[in-house]
Amino acid sequence: MFKTQVPKEHYYNQYDDLPRFISYYYQTDLVKQLNPTTVLEIGIGNKTTTNYLKQQGIQITTCDFDQTLQPDYVADIRKLPFQNNKYDCVMACEILEHIPYQDIDKALNEIHRVTKKHAIISLPYSSAAFECTLRFPLIEKIFKKHFLNLFFRIPYFWIKPDTKGQHYWEIGRKGYPIKKIRNKLSEKFTIKKETRPTMDAYHHFFTLEKK
Repeated sequence: MFKTQVPKEHYYNQYDDLPRFISYYYQTDLVKQLNPTTVLEIGIGNKTTTNYLKQQGIQITTCDFDQTLQPDYVADIRKLPFQNNKYDCVMACEILEHIPYQDIDKALNEIHRVTKKHAIISLPYSSAAFECTLRFPLIEKIFKKHFLNLFFRIPYFWIKPDTKGQHYWEIGRKGYPIKKIRNKLSEKFTIKKETRPTMDAYHHFFTLEKK
């Protein structure tokens, strides 16, 4: 029924490196900050995020169009089989880039319809990123932070997306500046927070509130 872009084995063969676990932390932490009772996770990978949130007492429902991953529901993000305002939070991390950009409105409309209030979306941000993390004694006492992070990036704005691969588009690539993505998200949601994970600049998170 659905054509999967990523085989199941991908999620269990050298998939969980350090940046990936950093991304998992941000996924789970951003959800916990919203204090939801019910969460819909679209795109489940190897269920690391799913399992952690379940252990936190959150009622989480999984949805993916790859039935081999054994989600609770097999469905396309562009046509979700759930009633309106079903979940406190809908999470779609590294999902939207796997569908053509012209279908983004369909996906965002469905996320907007299904969530009661919040959504967490992460997208790949294609860029040359330069980062330096500093940690030293007394840093928490002085700066109230675990570390200092110096960062800047240069988006690959001159490089077209490689539509022959897994991703149809990415933030930062030619034709997809981050301003364009923010404007698109803002049509249905208020952007409450944007987050760039330390040591994982490729994943860019948006915490959204339903308008």
